[in-house]
Amino acid sequence: MAFPTNPDTSQRFAPLVEYLERWLTAAPAAGLSMAVTDRRETLFTTGVGYADMAARSPALPETTFQIGSIGKSMTALALLQLVQAGRLDLNAPISTHLPWLALPSRYGPITLRHLLSHTAGLPAGTDFAPAARYEGYALRYTEAAWEPGSRYHYSNTGYKLLGWLLEDVTGLDYGSVIRQRVLEPLGMHSSAPVISHRTWHGMATGYVDLHDDRPRRQNDTLIPAHWSEYAVGDGSQVSTAGDMARFARLFLNGGRGDAGPIVSPAMYRLMTTPVIEMPGRWGDRHEYGYGFGVIIHRADGHDFIGHGGSTVGFHSIMITDQTDGLGVVILCTGSGGDLYAPARYALRLAAAIRDGGQVPEAPTLSDPTRLESADRYAGQFVDEVSGIALTITAGDGQLLLHRQDRPAITLEHIAGNTSCVPYDEFDPFPLRFRAPEDAGGDDAMVEIHHGPRIYVREGSAPLVASVPYPAEWDAFPGHYRSHAPYLTSFRIILRRGRLYIAWPNGGEEPLTPRAGDPEVSPRFYIGTPGEPSAEWIRFDTVVGSRALRAHWAGGGSFYRV
Repeated sequence: MAFPTNPDTSQRFAPLVEYLERWLTAAPAAGLSMAVTDRRETLFTTGVGYADMAARSPALPETTFQIGSIGKSMTALALLQLVQAGRLDLNAPISTHLPWLALPSRYGPITLRHLLSHTAGLPAGTDFAPAARYEGYALRYTEAAWEPGSRYHYSNTGYKLLGWLLEDVTGLDYGSVIRQRVLEPLGMHSSAPVISHRTWHGMATGYVDLHDDRPRRQNDTLIPAHWSEYAVGDGSQVSTAGDMARFARLFLNGGRGDAGPIVSPAMYRLMTTPVIEMPGRWGDRHEYGYGFGVIIHRADGHDFIGHGGSTVGFHSIMITDQTDGLGVVILCTGSGGDLYAPARYALRLAAAIRDGGQVPEAPTLSDPTRLESADRYAGQFVDEVSGIALTITAGDGQLLLHRQDRPAITLEHIAGNTSCVPYDEFDPFPLRFRAPEDAGGDDAMVEIHHGPRIYVREGSAPLVASVPYPAEWDAFPGHYRSHAPYLTSFRIILRRGRLYIAWPNGGEEPLTPRAGDPEVSPRFYIGTPGEPSAEWIRFDTVVGSRALRAHWAGGGSFYRV
């Protein structure tokens, strides 16, 4: 069925614009631009909010944004063109094409196929080096964490290697390759292949939270993001919503752009066929996999192909509904807010407009002060060391923290069983509620973890006992920072004899020492004990009783504050 082109088309998208305005406030973000397309043409574009809050300049459809990791799809397309031409072999060791890269591996070799599908077993990367090629070279000092191809682990570093591969094979810089092989053939004339000082003009201002070392709260302050040039294969493009609609149509038309094919049908099928299952990112769904630079998933009886992206101060999403033949792109500033819900709503509304169906109800905006089954969290919890008590009550779906002679504080939900206390006294750690591992969904929480502190419900036994640990570990807990733009800081905590890394967003992961490493400066794997991990960290430069440096997988260093 053809899409109606009568003059009231924009008016029919008014519910989407109204929803995006509310979503933008709740995210929070300063502004966004979005486009909806079918297989033939762009159906609707709009801008919401501000491109620059200080100047009060509006976000417009022609405003440019950094698209982040959606650019991995462009890197993959350029590489598949070279595979199609016989200049690259998907199954050859990557060192065949990059002789300078000697990745240690006790398993089989890492291939182009593994890098394209995030199955090489390489670390995610921290973007610590201004010269990104060095970050790839530094992989010589790490190793593949598992048999390549056997497990999924998202790796920006792997896609940086793919960008350098494009340069070495073609003899051109990465930006020229992407411009010649992707942007120009697709008619994306308002886009740039790399982030440069030249692209700063006309681009929206990126925004980040002022407080970069704690979970975000409602009404936290946004400030302009760090600015830097970037020209690497894991996502360095700048584009408009309209241009990205052209890119989305490539995935709606089997690898063909408006002017013709970008890759052969065989290469397109290879790109968009799931290589491996991956954990969900966009809502609740079961069928979810990664191809070559694209995410493939099935939800509500529809098949989708797309990718999300983020850079410092920006985030984005592109989703194409293969079942309905519709696509949506949202380019946004800020670092908060899930773009999947507004993207899916845009697709449902576009289908209803085209098919003459009923306007779908807009998604409900989440309220961080509301929590399902709030009664599970209520009770009195006592610090097992100091004896200080925390009293949590539940009412009307909210959790309240009570302290002696002070007003109650409403907790703000972060994710799972984790909430933050919007009060400086409790910074920088959230409250992490814990129930027994075999507990059902209605069982009461037994403990609250607040950084290194543990509060146990009155009348309950602790979930686990403390364990002995090497005395050298006492030097590791603390706050570590760097000038890496993506991950600026983290904290190391010691709780019941176990080390954990606490992320600024409220997440937390255990550290497990690698067997055989020296006791004073062991390498700690990040993640679930007993599970293979591509991420590791090592502490060194112990002065007095404190380690001054934390050295990350791949070569990045963070220093004690």
